[in-house]
Amino acid sequence: MNYTVRDLGGVREVELRGQLTFESNDDFRQIIDGMEKDGIAECVLNLGGLDFIDSAGLGLLVLANNAGHRASVQLKMKHPRGQVRDMIEISEFHTIIPCEF
Repeated sequence: MNYTVRDLGGVREVELRGQLTFESNDDFRQIIDGMEKDGIAECVLNLGGLDFIDSAGLGLLVLANNAGHRASVQLKMKHPRGQVRDMIEISEFHTIIPCEF
């Protein structure tokens, strides 16, 4: 997984690319740490560049959601496509983390 971070005021957008799997753990934890420490109000995970997500990737989204609650950061997802969208819908993750399809 690769990612790009853009901050606009109190909103952070993180564009994820590639595959969100267990191998993404270290990079994704950097995203979570920044979300908790940087004083942002909202974090949007742009999933449009992700090609694949597995159960470990979904677990990382849970960790991000929990971190957001602890830091009072509103977490959102947007633009999942293909297999990633299927996994979000099948697992009903959009009921846990709001998602703009």
